[in-house]
Amino acid sequence: MIFQLYKARLKCLFRNKEGMFWSYMFPLLLATCFFFAFNNLWTIESFETISIAYDNEGAGIDPLKEALAEAKMSDGTPIFSITYTGKENAGKLLEDDESQAYIVGSSDPVLYVKQNGMNETIIKSFLDSYRQISFSVHTILKENPEAINQGLMKDVMQFDNFIDEIKDGKKPDAVLIYFYALMAYTCIFAANWGLEEVVNIQADLSNRGARVNVSPIHKMKLFLCNMLAAFTAHSGSLILLFLYMYYVIKVDFGNNLIYTLITCLVGSLTGLALGATVGIWVKKKAEVKEAILTLFVLGGGFLSGMMIADMKYIIAEKAPLLAYINPVNLVSDALYSLYYYDTYERFGQNILILCIITVFLGVLSYIGLRRKSYASI
Repeated sequence: MIFQLYKARLKCLFRNKEGMFWSYMFPLLLATCFFFAFNNLWTIESFETISIAYDNEGAGIDPLKEALAEAKMSDGTPIFSITYTGKENAGKLLEDDESQAYIVGSSDPVLYVKQNGMNETIIKSFLDSYRQISFSVHTILKENPEAINQGLMKDVMQFDNFIDEIKDGKKPDAVLIYFYALMAYTCIFAANWGLEEVVNIQADLSNRGARVNVSPIHKMKLFLCNMLAAFTAHSGSLILLFLYMYYVIKVDFGNNLIYTLITCLVGSLTGLALGATVGIWVKKKAEVKEAILTLFVLGGGFLSGMMIADMKYIIAEKAPLLAYINPVNLVSDALYSLYYYDTYERFGQNILILCIITVFLGVLSYIGLRRKSYASI
């Protein structure tokens, strides 16, 4: 009997074209839009050689000029493109943004920049390193003049590997927040399925509910069968979205794919419990309950970074409690922690909170459903 009830409800769910569109097709369309909108952000720009102007008039022998010319990245890319000119023209090049800095060469070189930025920081770091090495060389030569004949200058004045590009582990990627928030939104969207199951067994909300209440089938048994069918159908939409993101648009979910799927399934259960709770305890028409759930799920998606990635960090900094009670954020944060962290501490924390919320909402739904009775139908 139970299997027959489950099977019949599953057929009804898959025949609901509107429900299938919003659960199966709409997330795929959003993921596709995100991909085309953020596609250029996936490629990290390679390092570009920094343009500088150099004035060494009156500097005499200037080792800095040679050091700047030899400075390279680990892959051989020159760090600096140098224009040798006078001080007046160097200032004009800087003012016209044709160079990002100019240097007045001497025993104590002076750096001029127009603004602060990554390239300007690299130039300053290079000069600071040059000054430290020059001071060390002078100190050593003062104590041991013969060191210059022993290859001292060749050993210490090496700038051909000044910047190393190191790729180790996962790097933060703000673009992933959008996709993880979308996956989390789809999980919690199960709330609409939970609400529909509650409406279908309440006599004061639907004709189907009236028929259920006069049938010999126990209302709680039917409700659990229907919720299991809703969970099965909604899990299918999550698996489809996951496969589309992972294999088609190449969203990086890290190496813990099993835990990723577990997170999505737990999020789906939380969404179903949320929808059931609202459906049972909110004493309004079904349309009002749907509007409340839509506002809650969309609002949770917004606060978790689905529309604005920085919103996730703003909430974490300004209102951390809100981040811990927002199921959409908990799911997205669990996914991001699997991608970024080597340990499972933060992931386990998010899953634990989701489970607590799910159990709490489930108990509320059970209590509210048992109290439902009707004087007449």
